Amino acid sequence: MFIGVDDTDSEKGLCTTYLAAVLMERLSSLGEIRGLPKLIRLNPCVQFKTRGNAALAFQLETDLPEQARDLALEVVMELSDLSGENTNPGLVMADEIYPEMKEFYRRAATEILAVEEAREILERRGIWHKGIKKGRGLIGALAAIGADPEDYTYELIAYRERKRWGTARNIDVDSVWEADLLTYPQTWDTVDHGNKRIVFAPHSADPVLFGIRGGEIEAIQQAFSLIKSEPWERRVLYRTNQGTDAHILEGEKRELKENQSYRLRGTVADMPRAIEGGHLFFSLRLDRAIVTCSAFEPTKCFRNIVRRLIPGDVVEVYGAVREGTLNLEKINLLSLAEQKTSQAPLCPKCGRRMESSGKNQGYRCRKCRTKGIVRDSRPIPRDLETGFYEVPPSARRHLSKPLVRLNGQNIHPSR
Repeated sequence: MFIGVDDTDSEKGLCTTYLAAVLMERLSSLGEIRGLPKLIRLNPCVQFKTRGNAALAFQLETDLPEQARDLALEVVMELSDLSGENTNPGLVMADEIYPEMKEFYRRAATEILAVEEAREILERRGIWHKGIKKGRGLIGALAAIGADPEDYTYELIAYRERKRWGTARNIDVDSVWEADLLTYPQTWDTVDHGNKRIVFAPHSADPVLFGIRGGEIEAIQQAFSLIKSEPWERRVLYRTNQGTDAHILEGEKRELKENQSYRLRGTVADMPRAIEGGHLFFSLRLDRAIVTCSAFEPTKCFRNIVRRLIPGDVVEVYGAVREGTLNLEKINLLSLAEQKTSQAPLCPKCGRRMESSGKNQGYRCRKCRTKGIVRDSRPIPRDLETGFYEVPPSARRHLSKPLVRLNGQNIHPSR
């Protein structure tokens, strides 16, 4: 059977990945866990998410399906924070994966879905499920089971001993930087070089100690072996859609919708402008529309790239539409417009710079009494190169593909 679970944690604590880790351990007494469990990130714009909007799924081979269902529900009830206002767990246990479940995953990664859509598939196919409270977790549970991403990465998560939950994490910072140095770019988003901080460990009260992300299992395990920390209770290696841009919708002419993420190609229409707080905005001209793009203060040095844009630059932008503005995650500078400066012409006789003769009256040289009309124009070198630029790890969404994964592309990683 295929088991999916979602929406069990709250802002105060607990974690759906931890629940799945415990659930797999306990269910192993009734059968065998097959393959790697899936950690699936869904649409990052969902308002009801707690942190990363993750759903979990794994495969169990057992001759005791009814006992497995009872035990799974028992664990969900035990390790869900039902006091949370937005905690609405969902548990799904399916005997097979149907085509509409795969399509449901793709929609859940890019759209805002209603729980009724999940219930319709579950009931029509006769799939066992349990929704608790509002049951919104049925969306993620069903999507995680149906997830079949062609592109995928891995994450190895270590979990804290229960007696340490809610306390400060004890992790040797130097060992983290060493692990990153020896395994990057096969692992990524462990540290943020630009902001000089580690980013692979949460600061909340949930059970996660840290997580190492990467594209090669051997490199992830090497990094894990180098990190010195407090004792961990358990660790699990997940196959995941993190770092794949699974949330990005393609196409320039698609009607933009709120709370969805897009890749758009267009031309910069005006100079970037800053507002209080350090946030930057510019207008992007598409075929028949103007879209406002933003680089907010948490994107830090990424804003230095945005500041250098000028009208006429042709770019591809990646990001989510929130309140009518596309919040940038990546930008690909395809071609740079020529930037020029103009000044009064040189006198053809003495070579000195001429002076204005007055508004709309051209220019003159007092010494030689020569006159001129056209200003000198010369190109200014752009302090910018074409290619991909990204926000730093501390501002990156789980699903955003880091530039080190764009093999063969013209990239400028954040480090």
